[in-house]
Amino acid sequence: MIKVTGLNISLGGLEIIKGITFNIVKGEYLSLIGPNGAGKSTILKSLCKIVPVTSGSAQILGREISGYTGKELASKITYTSQLPSNEFTVKELIMFSRYPYLSAFSSLTEEDRNKVEESMKITFTSEFAERKLNELSSGERQRVAVASALAQETDIILFDEPATHLDPYYDSQISELIYNVKKSRNITVVNATHNLNNALKYSDRIMALKNGRIVFTKNANEVTSEDMGSLFGVGFVSMENPVDKKRVMIKL
Repeated sequence: MIKVTGLNISLGGLEIIKGITFNIVKGEYLSLIGPNGAGKSTILKSLCKIVPVTSGSAQILGREISGYTGKELASKITYTSQLPSNEFTVKELIMFSRYPYLSAFSSLTEEDRNKVEESMKITFTSEFAERKLNELSSGERQRVAVASALAQETDIILFDEPATHLDPYYDSQISELIYNVKKSRNITVVNATHNLNNALKYSDRIMALKNGRIVFTKNANEVTSEDMGSLFGVGFVSMENPVDKKRVMIKL
């Protein structure tokens, strides 16, 4: 689905991403972790042409991203981050996600409207469809962001810190929602996150970045406390969650 080879990205004369190479297969859940400034968001944005690639190769479905028009790429891959507060209603915002499938002078079809309704139903946002974004809590807005990503109807969704600044309830709700949608639709998910234990719980693999380079890529169940300690420069202890038997990292 995604193949990146020798990717370099410089912004404002500063080298942000330094020769990274990785592959992501269909239906995989890959979490990107690492300190602030490691380059996680930059990688996601480069895959959607939000940030230009300086050199190297980045392919989506076997085709260089530079060969896609913006609209073509938007029908293959979705990028979503935290939604800012604004005057659009929930339903209006989600409807915008159908633009890759519209011609220059066409309006939303019945199929488009059905996709929007389905996405709101899955994410439990139908109840506030007519409310404005600036009337919602952070957790509610993030559910709208997921609904918008689903309505775009791509096989690949990139999430840029979807649960940042959320309380534990909404953090859990958003993380579980993303995982369940990934499973039910066999969507490929790439999630940049600071929630290490959610990454361990939901991911197939974890790719760790630091200073624009890949430090390690491992299956989630193979990541150790030593890996985390080396990555973040603080001590961790690894334990088993008694409920789901997944590995949990606790900062010392």
